[in-house]
Amino acid sequence: MPPLVRISQVEENFATDSALAVVARWVREYLMRPHPQLGRRGAVCPFVPISIELDTMWMAEVTDPRPSIESLTEAIVGYRDAFLRAEPHEGSLALQKAFLIVFPALGEGGPAAAAFVDSVQYNLKHSFVEMGLMIGEFHSYNDSPGLRNPDFKPLRSPVPMLAIRHMVESDLPFLARKSYPAKDRASFLRSYLSCLGTSLSPAKFDQAFEALIGAKAELWIAGIRAGEVAPVTRSFVLDTSLDMILSSVAP
Repeated sequence: MPPLVRISQVEENFATDSALAVVARWVREYLMRPHPQLGRRGAVCPFVPISIELDTMWMAEVTDPRPSIESLTEAIVGYRDAFLRAEPHEGSLALQKAFLIVFPALGEGGPAAAAFVDSVQYNLKHSFVEMGLMIGEFHSYNDSPGLRNPDFKPLRSPVPMLAIRHMVESDLPFLARKSYPAKDRASFLRSYLSCLGTSLSPAKFDQAFEALIGAKAELWIAGIRAGEVAPVTRSFVLDTSLDMILSSVAP
């Protein structure tokens, strides 16, 4: 694994045209600042200013010129484990910790390379979310819409990368996106409630729980229509599934 370097060290010691320095400038000049298309006040990523102030953002550059999905996945799993070991481990400061894993060799690969990064991210997302972590994909072709302005594309970056950080309450909209299949959405939401349930505000808990019920309802209806759930057992399936959901998110 290429070494991790604090963003402050990158800004002090790396050549200005290096991949990590380019990303560090993008973090300061884009993620930390307001944007006219954002649809709200404040920085594009509210998490970043505090992380920069505390110097709890690390960066690493994967230099393999032709990585495979398997090799890149293995590398990210290694960085995930390093993230969990890195200080701070607990408390509010731990929530400000972030890793940016940069892939400059994929920057010239166009949409195919971007899809490559997306595949690695999506393949790992379930396991990350189950552990209370978020993994985000950034590249110049990312069309994921902003939460308040669908025409704004906040995840576009000058160099392809994946970001790792702890899950927080405000991540709910990213886990409940209707663009996810109902099965995936239900899995993400159960993990969200399981990991954060006792610390969530009542409003966020209710929103997440309602979204989970909605996702499960989509699955039940699809199963009934496909003949996978017999009509005579619908009530049993509904009651049993609700009991399972409640027990999985109970404090």
